This record gives sequence, C-alpha cells and structure tokens, in this order.
Amino acid sequence: MRRKFVAFDDLDLKSWLLKLIADPSPSFLGALAEAVLTASPEDYALVRPCLIRLKEKCRREAKRSHVQHNTKPALTDQSRESPKRVAAELTG
Repeated sequence: MRRKFVAFDDLDLKSWLLKLIADPSPSFLGALAEAVLTASPEDYALVRPCLIRLKEKCRREAKRSHVQHNTKPALTDQSRESPKRVAAELTG
C-alpha cells in the first residue's frame, strides 16, 4: 500500500511548505517543512494548527522586515564592520 502525504492536499499550507523547502539556505523552517510533508495523517492533524499560526507569524515578520529594510538597512554581520562604526550605529 502506498503512503499518502496529507500535506500535499492542504491548499492552505502546501505552497508555503514547498517554498520553504525550495529555499537553498539551511533553516529550521525548511527542515520542519520537510518533516511535515512526510507526516502521517494523525501527526499532520496534530501539527497543522501550529503551522497555520507559524505561517501567519512569518508573513507578518516578513512585512515588518520589508518596511525596516526600506527605511534603514540592517547591519547583517557586525564582525565584518569596523568596531567604531558599529559602536556609532548602536549608540546613535
């Protein structure tokens, strides 16, 4: 008997989960999406409400991050910046 993957039938989450997996950078969400896509129907039913909340939270944070990036660029890697510049940005 062939195992049915329930997440592929979920119209609310399928595209989001596949998008997470397609992202080439390793992440917690990508690993979670891979696990969820192979979950049994019982396990998927258990985790689905949390996934919907997580998807909404990620969407809100992405919007907030987009607004912040448009106003002032975020400092991505402080170890590459000069110590004086980093101190000035943090204090001012």
